[in-house]
Amino acid sequence: METIDWTYAISTLIIRFVGIFVVLGVLQVVMQISGRIFARIDAKKDRPQPDVVPPQKNLTQEEAAAVATALYLHKKAE
Repeated sequence: METIDWTYAISTLIIRFVGIFVVLGVLQVVMQISGRIFARIDAKKDRPQPDVVPPQKNLTQEEAAAVATALYLHKKAE
């Protein structure tokens, strides 16, 4: 009957036990870093892009009346 080398058995178990937590720790760090990167990318997409507004000109009375009528009819249609 062969004897079991308990020193070798216990040392390999400890190395494997510690190795699992090292691998899990590395995975957690990688996931946190990638999560922050994707959050920044997503935040940049959600920002509204500034619209280019042409310079304003003064409206004539006829143009102002047309705009007011259009807004009134649009509000009434809702």
